[in-house]
Amino acid sequence: MSLDLPASLRANLMRGGGPIAFADLRRKVFQHRQKALIVFVIDASESMGEGTLERMKAAKGAILGLLTAAYQNRDQVALVAFREQQAQVLLRPTSSVLLAQQQLRTLPIGGATPFADGLWQGWQLIRSERQKQPNLQPLLVIVSDGEANVPLVSGAAVFPELYSIAKQIRQDRIASVVIDSCAGVENHNLQKLAEKLAGSYQQIRDLHAGKLVDAVRKAGVG
Repeated sequence: MSLDLPASLRANLMRGGGPIAFADLRRKVFQHRQKALIVFVIDASESMGEGTLERMKAAKGAILGLLTAAYQNRDQVALVAFREQQAQVLLRPTSSVLLAQQQLRTLPIGGATPFADGLWQGWQLIRSERQKQPNLQPLLVIVSDGEANVPLVSGAAVFPELYSIAKQIRQDRIASVVIDSCAGVENHNLQKLAEKLAGSYQQIRDLHAGKLVDAVRKAGVG
């Protein structure tokens, strides 16, 4: 037992002082924060316009920053980018800054917008890691301008399918942040996605790594 002397003295004084009795003794309780898994799901398609590369760079910077800051906790970060016909896992869950630097040297962009596949793959990454580490604290960070034009299942209606996946993620009790990177008005589709996820919605113009890190920390992770 690790004795908490200040707390023991306070307990003694509350009892009226005098010799310290066994009942006055208090022990230190050390609380260990759960390890976090932060999965970024980023729209890397052409729908994001000229700012696509900047947004991918912001995600890379946020990942490296979070890993560096969370070295002692051994938190993990992953990156899923969706573009063309399907999403791609650019960085599997890792706590290594060096590995993240190596894996994120190239940032592919362009093509169509398979939003549903990006959300699905981000979800599956979390489910897989939870099987290995049941006490993991997961967070999905989704960055998009709200466009989607490639369904996960051929012929499916794009946004109803996306919302259906979101509801399943919600049932899995996964915290989430939906970041609207559009410079114009707030996107209704992304607001509805956040609602289906039971997550938070933020519109962030002029997106950069620091703002992504702030969004993660506001969610209570990192």
